[in-house]
Amino acid sequence: MDERRPPLPRVVAVRWLDLDDVGAQVAKEHRAVRACQRLGQVEDADPRQGQRRQYVVHRHAKTNLARNRLIGTHESSKTSVEAAIGGIAGLAGGLLGVGGGFLIVPLETMWAGADQHRATGTSLAAILPIALVGAGTYYFGSATPQTDLPIAASLVVGGAAGVIVGSFAAQKISERALRMFVALVLFAVGLKDIQDAAFGSALVAHTAWSAGLGWPQYLVLAACGLGIGVMSGLAGLGGGVLIVPLLVIAFGVPERIAQGTSLIAILPTAAIGAIVHQANGDVDVRAAGIIGGAGVPAAIAGSLLALWVPQRTLLGLFGVFLVFAAARTWPWGKATREA
Repeated sequence: MDERRPPLPRVVAVRWLDLDDVGAQVAKEHRAVRACQRLGQVEDADPRQGQRRQYVVHRHAKTNLARNRLIGTHESSKTSVEAAIGGIAGLAGGLLGVGGGFLIVPLETMWAGADQHRATGTSLAAILPIALVGAGTYYFGSATPQTDLPIAASLVVGGAAGVIVGSFAAQKISERALRMFVALVLFAVGLKDIQDAAFGSALVAHTAWSAGLGWPQYLVLAACGLGIGVMSGLAGLGGGVLIVPLLVIAFGVPERIAQGTSLIAILPTAAIGAIVHQANGDVDVRAAGIIGGAGVPAAIAGSLLALWVPQRTLLGLFGVFLVFAAARTWPWGKATREA
């Protein structure tokens, strides 16, 4: 034997060919062919098997199609509900100088079926565009800006710290306790609006307003902003429902200036609160976008109307609505023991 010529593998067509590997590959292909033949024989022997398989596949496809249609219908209906919430909240926010959270939170729980924690965080996010366009309308919509920037700044200083505390505290409070707190806030503000609409405020009507306050009053405003910020973080409100009565009653600020100032003051508070709630997973970004988007044109219309429409009737109507919303938000059922 010529030792210079390797027995196996041999050189074939200038390439190395391992005959053992070739044999293994051929055997593998034969096994695959025989398996296919057996499968074809089974199908030929029992044609009903293929029919049943086709029926199952067809029925599964129909079920998936029906489910997708149902999901699409539900999403479309939910989108319409959230857009309606945004329109109502935007109109009310522009008219009354608030972000609309006092409507968004109860309507999200009543109409959209959101839990209280998620409604709170979503409300703070949705408030931002509504308050922004409302504040711009109050500032640029008349010959004289219907805002007071130093007062707004004082409220922001306290409110920014307060809303962080309130937003973190909201995560430690049970669903039932949070609903009770929101209901109490809505009820108190609703009664105040009804009282103002029915009897007016003689003190405010006869108080002369001089632009600008002293530094002690600004310190008091900052302290009030701290408290309002805590309640805003807890309840998902921008704080306008509390800021406007505070400025009008305690500091003698005219109604429209108080409303425009409120819209500016709640912007940083709502933004910080939304960020904290988002970090805890309690913001529905999609819902907030729909509510805020629908609320923007409504807020512009409401703000323009607020510059000349008498508001006593509107205050009465929204006061009644707040009382109704408080009654619907209150957890009337018995408390369940949490695990």
